[in-house]
Amino acid sequence: MTQNLSFKDKCKVYLAQWLVKWGKLTHDDFTKSELHDLVKGSFPYSFTFDIPMGTGTVTVLEGNITLDSESNRIGLQCLSALNIVVATTTIYRAHVVFTVSASPYYDKNMSTLYLTDVTTDSVTLVNDDYALIKDTQFLMSRFFPKSVNTLLGGSLKSALSLFSAGTSDIAADYLQVYLSGSKQAVLDYHIPLINSAIKKQIKQEDLSHTMRNDHWREVLFSKAGQNVRVEDDVLRFYLIE
Repeated sequence: MTQNLSFKDKCKVYLAQWLVKWGKLTHDDFTKSELHDLVKGSFPYSFTFDIPMGTGTVTVLEGNITLDSESNRIGLQCLSALNIVVATTTIYRAHVVFTVSASPYYDKNMSTLYLTDVTTDSVTLVNDDYALIKDTQFLMSRFFPKSVNTLLGGSLKSALSLFSAGTSDIAADYLQVYLSGSKQAVLDYHIPLINSAIKKQIKQEDLSHTMRNDHWREVLFSKAGQNVRVEDDVLRFYLIE
């Protein structure tokens, strides 16, 4: 497996194997910065979810690795742009930070690190200049006939009451979420939808990393690696001859 290494790196693997055999080298640590280098090429990326009358889009702009030694969890804290579009019109947008985490598991027979038990830990609104929520008068003029708008004196709540059964009720209930004008309230409504979309996205991803044969530290671990844990704010790879 060392054929893709330089002569210098082959020497490093050879020496490290002897250090492991003598009990002088018991583990190798990967820092958050090193782990970040493995994932930074994945950004930005987007995924969508359905809402009544339209579509929500989450664009993940960047992500930072977090490590929880106590719980043996690797996390990814993501800054994302959330956009809600109804009838080709953006009626809500916000920056949100969401965090997902997983437990590391190393299969020494496959020389592969897997991330298991993935969960969404939090979704938080960022109050900044990017935030937007259309007011009730805009929603009234955009989504209801002018005759209804005039008849009801611009009251969105009254217009919603005109809807009857079926999809109209669903649309009315959805637009009711915007009546308070609260960006947080609108986000709270969408959080379950965002969580479901994140889970769906995760299922489509390959959450594993096979030790590469052109990186000497990973070649060493493929030969002598036994276990992986989050400890002392690093991802620690345990070695044994």
